[in-house]
Amino acid sequence: MPDSFEHTPTVAIRMPNGALTSLAGNVDAHHEVSVADLVLAQSAVRQTVEQLVRGLRAGCGRTIGHDLPARDGASAHRAHPLDATRGVCRRRRLRPEPRAAGMDAPGPRRARSCAGEDELTFRELLRALDQKRPLSSVAGLWFRDRDGFTQTPPRPVTAVEHDTIAPPKRSARVLSGYTMLGRQVDVIETSRGCTFDCSFCSIIEMRGRNFHRFPIRRVIADIADARRRGARAHASSSTTTSRWTSSASGRSARPSSTRVSPTWTTWCRG
Repeated sequence: MPDSFEHTPTVAIRMPNGALTSLAGNVDAHHEVSVADLVLAQSAVRQTVEQLVRGLRAGCGRTIGHDLPARDGASAHRAHPLDATRGVCRRRRLRPEPRAAGMDAPGPRRARSCAGEDELTFRELLRALDQKRPLSSVAGLWFRDRDGFTQTPPRPVTAVEHDTIAPPKRSARVLSGYTMLGRQVDVIETSRGCTFDCSFCSIIEMRGRNFHRFPIRRVIADIADARRRGARAHASSSTTTSRWTSSASGRSARPSSTRVSPTWTTWCRG
């Protein structure tokens, strides 16, 4: 995912994609997962992908002809970054059949695409492929078959209050150097969903009008994990952070108990 927005120029902000590590943290434990946020390599996407995949093969004693990684994919809001990555993989025979995860509906050339929230759908997709089950049994999926593209029934919005979503797996990252104004930065997810009507945002269309808070103990543990891995600035990805903090103020476990003293930034309303 090498794209960035004009209000987050990479000269000052190179934020990691929290969705990638969340995907890595929610697959079954027997899978070995590596993730790379290509915002760190906007000017060298092809070379970086080639180097990473060849490095994975070398680390496992495999040659280019061997099937490693067994599956690959990309996360993107638009088709262009995904198509670029897939084109590299196919032209260089690094991997013939990519899988995709992202918030947009699949384009005509994608093999499989998870729509909406990806963690549970992606895990079920891997299980179906491992067990050779029909992909039609996986909710929230677009996939291509001999008759064209098929869309399975949508997956319900995930209520995250009961540890349905496992914490992110930051150890799966194979690139480093994510910074904000010169400080190492990481993303902390405190909630999902929104109830507002901002015209520039697609959350309501994707999830409906709802709001779910992650358990406070999970958020505190996530902050501590990011801190242990070197983060000195944290960005909250919640669209309505004040709702989470107002709930947290009445609980016994508060973020101050982590003693991490982070620098915070947030994008939210309310």
